[in-house]
Amino acid sequence: MGPSEADTDVEMTALLKSGNVLAFTRLYHKYSLRIYANVLKMVKDDQVAEEITQVLFARIWQKRESITYERDFDSYLYRAGANLVCDFYRKMERDRNMSAHFKLKITEQYSHIEENIYYRESETLLEEALAKLSPQQRLVYQLCKLDGCSYKETAEKLGISTHTVKEYLSKAKNLVRLYMTKNMEIVTLIGYIFYIALFY
Repeated sequence: MGPSEADTDVEMTALLKSGNVLAFTRLYHKYSLRIYANVLKMVKDDQVAEEITQVLFARIWQKRESITYERDFDSYLYRAGANLVCDFYRKMERDRNMSAHFKLKITEQYSHIEENIYYRESETLLEEALAKLSPQQRLVYQLCKLDGCSYKETAEKLGISTHTVKEYLSKAKNLVRLYMTKNMEIVTLIGYIFYIALFY
């Protein structure tokens, strides 16, 4: 049985820490397209996504000696990418025209990415919020918001009417929103944009 992906990453990051260019190159080729695709879902601009991806890996190389995430390298990359996207939106907010342009894109296409990054950083908080829902509300929220099912598909799966699905989902979203608002210490700019799109 061959080495797992995590074990391979441990080996590659260990070599990377020692300044091995080949190890860095292999990690770059392994993850850069995934990170690019994930960032692109958030910024909806291929040039910006490419720039953020390049900045991320440039920082990985620059700070290679302090790497402490060998066994969770992919999760680290996604978190670091999300942080760079947050930085991008903070800078973008200084330019009103640019901000309006990107906010429009986010609003129009949010339904495809609403859980990707915002809840990646607050996954535990979301799980806690969902645990507060009734079993039926939780199932409806899971199917509609997390699995992407339509009202009709959800109704068929659960044996209830689409009207009931809408009622359960509306109550579930309100409860999740209230819980996360109460417990979230900091809502970043990108989180705020996603938050509004998700609940309203």
